[in-house]
Amino acid sequence: MHRLSVSVFSMLLLAACGRGGEPAGDDRDRALASVTGAGVRGHMEALATDAMRGREAGTDDYQRAADYVVARFREAGLEPLGEGDSYFQWIEFRETRLVPDSARMTLTRGGESIELVFRDDFIRDGGYGDADETLTAPLVFAGHGIVAPEFGHDDYAGVDAAGRIVILLSGAPPHFDTDRRAYYSSGSGKAREAVSRGAVGIVTVRTPVDQARRAWERYLPGIGSPGMRWLDERGEPFEGYPELAGSALLSQPGAEKLFALAGQDLAAIFDKHAAGGTGSFELGVDAMLARASAQRSVSSANVIGVIRGSDPDLRDEYVVYTAHLDHIGVRPGKEGDDIHNGAYDNSAGIGVMLEIAAAMGALQTPPRRSVIFAAVTAEEKGLQGSSYLAKNPPVPVASLVANINIDMPYLGFPVNDIQAFGAEHSSLYDAVSAATAAMGMGLTPDPLPQEVRFIRSDQFSFVKEGIPALAFKAGTHSSDPELDGDAMLDDFLKNHYHLPSDDLSLPYSAEGAERFTRAGLLLGLIVADADARPAWNAGDFFGDKFAPGP
Repeated sequence: MHRLSVSVFSMLLLAACGRGGEPAGDDRDRALASVTGAGVRGHMEALATDAMRGREAGTDDYQRAADYVVARFREAGLEPLGEGDSYFQWIEFRETRLVPDSARMTLTRGGESIELVFRDDFIRDGGYGDADETLTAPLVFAGHGIVAPEFGHDDYAGVDAAGRIVILLSGAPPHFDTDRRAYYSSGSGKAREAVSRGAVGIVTVRTPVDQARRAWERYLPGIGSPGMRWLDERGEPFEGYPELAGSALLSQPGAEKLFALAGQDLAAIFDKHAAGGTGSFELGVDAMLARASAQRSVSSANVIGVIRGSDPDLRDEYVVYTAHLDHIGVRPGKEGDDIHNGAYDNSAGIGVMLEIAAAMGALQTPPRRSVIFAAVTAEEKGLQGSSYLAKNPPVPVASLVANINIDMPYLGFPVNDIQAFGAEHSSLYDAVSAATAAMGMGLTPDPLPQEVRFIRSDQFSFVKEGIPALAFKAGTHSSDPELDGDAMLDDFLKNHYHLPSDDLSLPYSAEGAERFTRAGLLLGLIVADADARPAWNAGDFFGDKFAPGP
């Protein structure tokens, strides 16, 4: 057991905030002591029950989960920050589902044609354009589909993508540094670049690195599941890219069939680009892609509450906690279990956030800045709820000083370290360092930078609006030598992530949850009480890329 007395918490907290003369210690001690692992577990049990049916965005199941969060916000004394006097920020979405039997893909070169096999060779999602789409167009290979001027890298050099379907490698060149590899790996960024060049489709070929990361079979249960994009002021799906009617993902056998028909050596292309090479070319192959999409309009809501700050000079600035409330719902699973409960993804994150909200709400003297708590929808659909919130906040966007996002903390053992993806980009790193020091916990760098996880959860929606943000994650160091945190997290990711077995039967450490949650509370208090708002580091890639305009 690694416990510090709450009085030590207060001393370190006040020192970190630079406010050692102010009488907040006892108040903060009580708040920290109120956080319990049993409390986090109680929220998980409410949200990850079979009765919630996986909390898929846009369903009554999600709404039941949202109502639960509203009740907890009220108990904690949070003011509503949704529409009217409610906690709900309602979002209109375009939902699309592929009609699986409609998906077809044929490759033709000269007089030779190959009919690819759906599920074995390729898969597709529903589209945001016409409900029925059939497209025939020539194929052009365009590397990773990236234009990065700072590297002198242009995968579109020498080829014309207008009216063509571009064949792209997944990810980004391995010689890019971690930040740029994360940014340029973004699927929405690649789609935006392809559309700007007149492409009519993207067919993605997974690199060997990505094939090793996720087996092809893991994609198949999601076929026919709904995708969603929020609707902008014109009623158009934001970043829906209806222009890309000819898009698909190829399996390794499917990719080999394509490149063999084109007379190209796929393995050599993989090797060339893995070594940092470039080179785009016409494939001399035409592709026909067809699909039908079942589309409809649906509504789902972010749940938002606020604790008003106590400092009249700072209360109009806001620290934002986020955690996604949705999961992937009901879809075919193993052994007849079709409910994807999402106990760790992300009932655990919501449970942690609710405990933090209750502790802050009980403070006699609130933090100096105001603190927003948002349970966001449709993260599993591509960060949709947080994207809408960051672009349409209930307060002026310039008043948002930081985002702390809590997504899928694995709490199966007594966690003894924190991973804070993205903290190194801003002064938030100092706040995390102070919080972990107060808890006697380690602060571990991202152990898998190649996974580009900084761009894969809701904090990135805030980064794109120029707001310093981080993903607050449980690390893998265990204070119990009998429990191997690395092995337990690895088992979760390989055998339970996005599967029905991510349920309440998995191991759970009340001690680990308590320490992780207390560290998250301390982090928010430090940021909310500091004299200066967080700032991007000088010359930081993300800070410069997304700096607000004049």
